[in-house]
Amino acid sequence: MEGRTSVTIEPRKKPKQDRSHSMVERILGAARELLADDSTKGLTTSAIAERAGLSVGSLYQYFPNKEAIVLELARRWLAAFRPIPLAYATKDIPRTWAAFSREFRDFTQAIAAMYEENRALLPTIEALQSHPELRRIAEEHDHAIIETHTAWLLKADPELGAATARRLGILLLETGHICFAVALTKGHSPYRLVVEDVIIMQEALLRAHLKMPE
Repeated sequence: MEGRTSVTIEPRKKPKQDRSHSMVERILGAARELLADDSTKGLTTSAIAERAGLSVGSLYQYFPNKEAIVLELARRWLAAFRPIPLAYATKDIPRTWAAFSREFRDFTQAIAAMYEENRALLPTIEALQSHPELRRIAEEHDHAIIETHTAWLLKADPELGAATARRLGILLLETGHICFAVALTKGHSPYRLVVEDVIIMQEALLRAHLKMPE
């Protein structure tokens, strides 16, 4: 069953011509707007087609259902997110806390900037929970990021232990996501201040666990 489901949410065809590419972007843009307006409640292929100014038949030439559209939006989010932790995980780890702190600040600011640049895709994260196959993709993404964080922390302090490193990796991912997403969607506080608070909070957490000279 899952094998068939994974096939049905794939786009029908990849745009090769400028006109086709423009049509796909109109569809994806309309879906982003609907998700931002009403989360997943108003997201139907008919509503997306109407918002894009297309017939439902034209939409179906590119996407078999709304899940395929959400999948394509999610892929754009994942493509923006994943390279950042991977880039830092493959670098040489600083051997002092002062140097590690500077690198961690750069890393968190890079993640925060990615959230801000891709804020229109944030409702897609919630939409991924609407379909079992989409949830699986989200879970695989989170698992990959957590494992990257875990490996990075173990390089910084091999004595930390895999279980503790993984727990910290989960906290880095989840607290960062919640704080950045809420700050961008609710707008209660200036985003730059939220980013600074996240850095302070997460650095305090890591300092309590990582055994590194000052």
